[in-house]
Amino acid sequence: MSQLTTPSATTATPGMERSLIWTTVGAVCALVAVTVLLEVSVMPYLRIADGIPDLVAPMVVAVAILRGTMVGAVTGFAAGLLIELTAPIGTLGAMALLYLAVGAWCGRHCGRRESARLLQPLMLSVAAACFVQVGYAIFHLLLGIRMPASEFVGRALLPGLALTLLLSAPVLLAARKLLGQARVMEPFAG
Repeated sequence: MSQLTTPSATTATPGMERSLIWTTVGAVCALVAVTVLLEVSVMPYLRIADGIPDLVAPMVVAVAILRGTMVGAVTGFAAGLLIELTAPIGTLGAMALLYLAVGAWCGRHCGRRESARLLQPLMLSVAAACFVQVGYAIFHLLLGIRMPASEFVGRALLPGLALTLLLSAPVLLAARKLLGQARVMEPFAG
């Protein structure tokens, strides 16, 4: 029996596709829960100056690169909302909106050859963390909370991005191990 005629190489039945979708949903939920728990409970103790690493951005980037725009956006929204509900940061919806944008933006890279390597997801993780931090700072400025730009960049943004870069590779590799090959998933499409 050749490899082309084995059941694993045949077309997937609707039951197999549904099973794959629910396996992906479970894996993504586990990733979100563990990442948010680590972000809220452990990461505040790993700081340089006022910079705290962002584990949620690499996780959202990894899910978006491996599963596409819609799954990445929903994952980003859920992770951002969970962070706002578990951490005493005083805003509701700002982080969810920022991580939703990160997931949707990075999901466009799903299935590209470059995303199979580690360099592009690492750079996207740092860019996503920078986007979230700057967006959140702008949100605070709109609320009237002032902070000098030099102090924000020197004491919070750059150290946080350096720590995020250091911790992104394990997050990306764990997500790849859990989710497998990159494929666009539209869980509730026709």
